[in-house]
Amino acid sequence: MSPEDWKAIEHELAHPYGRARLLADGHELTLVVERGKGLRYVVVVYIDGKIEWGKTVKAEADAVERKFWRTRTIFLYPPKVRAHAAAQAAKRGMPADVRAIWKRQAEASFEMLNPSFASGKAVCSHLRKTCTQVERLEGIRLTDAPAAEVAEVAEVAAP
Repeated sequence: MSPEDWKAIEHELAHPYGRARLLADGHELTLVVERGKGLRYVVVVYIDGKIEWGKTVKAEADAVERKFWRTRTIFLYPPKVRAHAAAQAAKRGMPADVRAIWKRQAEASFEMLNPSFASGKAVCSHLRKTCTQVERLEGIRLTDAPAAEVAEVAEVAAP
């Protein structure tokens, strides 16, 4: 894709409830701006129209989601406890099995995949880095629809 296409996608994702559709490495990605926690908006990446939440916690090593979602390492202990455990593991004169326990405590973590990004610019940057082939798919947006269709949608939605 050209830099102008990336800028257009970033512009579409710059306002609440914006959408963009991409075909990246054989998978259809739907980028949607949704409400996050509180009053924040985040860009969520749907792979082939869905998010499988089970794969966010227990992702396989070769999972497709690793390419399109953010990887986040979550430590089981706070930094202060990890620093103390690392210092204990580095002490000499301690039995090897006890040192191994301290080392495991200092490194205890798990990996989680997060399908949301802070902004359109962040998701576009991530996709540029990880995907080999990306093309833009045209979709129906309410801003492009004729006024009669928008009014019809509003009438159906109204109670």
